[in-house]
Amino acid sequence: MHVFSSATAHSARRRWSLYAGILLFLGVIGGWLALDFLHERARALDEMGRLALHKSQLLSSVFGDAFLSTDYVLRDVAGRIDIERDLVYPNTDPAHQSRLTALLKAKLTTVSGLEDLVLFDRHCRFTAVASRQQLLGFKSQQRFCASRQLNLTEPLQIEYMPAERSASGKPVVLMSLPFSDALGQLQGGVLAVIDLAHAQHWIESFELEPNDVMAIVDSDGIVLARNPPLATALGKPTSPPPGYPSFAQMGRTSMFWATSPLDRRERIFGLSRLARFPFVAMVGFDKTRILTSWQHRAWQFLVGFAVLAVVSVLALRAHLTALRQGEAMRKLAITDELTGVANRRHLIEVGAQEVARARRYQRPLSVLMVDIDHFKMVNDRWGHATGDRVIQMMARLLCAAIRQQDSGGRLGGEEFAAILPETGLAGALTLAERLRARAAECLDAHDDFGMPVRFTVSIGVASLMPDDTSLDMVLQRADKALYLAKSSGRNRVEVMPLDPLVQNRPNAADAG
Repeated sequence: MHVFSSATAHSARRRWSLYAGILLFLGVIGGWLALDFLHERARALDEMGRLALHKSQLLSSVFGDAFLSTDYVLRDVAGRIDIERDLVYPNTDPAHQSRLTALLKAKLTTVSGLEDLVLFDRHCRFTAVASRQQLLGFKSQQRFCASRQLNLTEPLQIEYMPAERSASGKPVVLMSLPFSDALGQLQGGVLAVIDLAHAQHWIESFELEPNDVMAIVDSDGIVLARNPPLATALGKPTSPPPGYPSFAQMGRTSMFWATSPLDRRERIFGLSRLARFPFVAMVGFDKTRILTSWQHRAWQFLVGFAVLAVVSVLALRAHLTALRQGEAMRKLAITDELTGVANRRHLIEVGAQEVARARRYQRPLSVLMVDIDHFKMVNDRWGHATGDRVIQMMARLLCAAIRQQDSGGRLGGEEFAAILPETGLAGALTLAERLRARAAECLDAHDDFGMPVRFTVSIGVASLMPDDTSLDMVLQRADKALYLAKSSGRNRVEVMPLDPLVQNRPNAADAG
């Protein structure tokens, strides 16, 4: 048996176990970090989504105040006029017209962003105007004017009017408080013209991070104001992404991810409807900006983890190299260099341990001493290289003959020994005879020209006796038995002391 085979296998298993352990550890740590970063990414996006929603609520609240103020102005004006006299059948008296104009002018200055205040009759014609007198008699293009039939459940009528349809030639929002009779027929009303340029200047006053966006849209999705300003977007329709309700059907608040068709940037949008008014405030945060900080930390941890992994693997590799070097040094210390089996020192150490164990548990133990016959003649005839090959072959034969739990080694020169735990004298003799026979039949050792070199061995056998206190005592008897085998003609197996059960047995070599 090669003494280093089990140790080598154990070392390899330990090495791969260490590699597997460190890789498993790194894998667990890496997986935990990846999962944690994914959760952090989701938390960052969710946080920014809630922030966008809160900011859109603030925007809608502030923007809605302007419409609420305008509503108060319209109702105040409505309370100061006579519907039949001023709207249904308007009084054309110049003094009366001047009083109406003065009233409208006074109210116009109370709300910033109002471009004009107008009274219109049942035909939607302007009967009194606060600022642009040239618009007197102009017919409004509001939707309800076409049918002159009002929805009694909607006291306010709010509508975006593009520049091409607006009396002022500018895009505006018209906010009307119309009046109707019991049948819902239009009787006239008060109209506030809200300048979208003012709304645009107002929304631009908010500071935004790069690539973020704010916008005000009406229930039809028309963009009324946008920050940052984008001329191609104002007055143009937009819509939520597929799967979401339209702006008109949207609830009080909403949040979604969408890619802008204008700049192809993905943003998380928070939307809030204005209370009582058909407008939606939108705030969108750029996804790339949101994740910049997260990506920076992720790269830092990734690089740190990669460095840790490399350092760990290098440290493990250095440790395993040290283990291999230590194992190699141990192998050199316990292994015969020529044959690879145990050297004398290691074999004596193992034998001493086995003797102590056999004595402690009262178990049998035997020892073989093996010597190659006429080895000097082999060296003289074929040379030392051939002699070395014969010794190596003898070591292989010994390893093949003994069991896994046995130990075999080279004592020096052409002399070998085997320690056989749990083996009595009869078993040791059987093993020794088998080894002797295989050596005599072996043709696997060759000279320098490839020709087989035959050789034989003599073997001495001894077993542990009750009075033996050390391995040396057993080895001395085995050595005497070996001497007896050589002096009796070689190619023999002898035992010492002579046991009555075995001393009269015919030697296989003699029988041959």
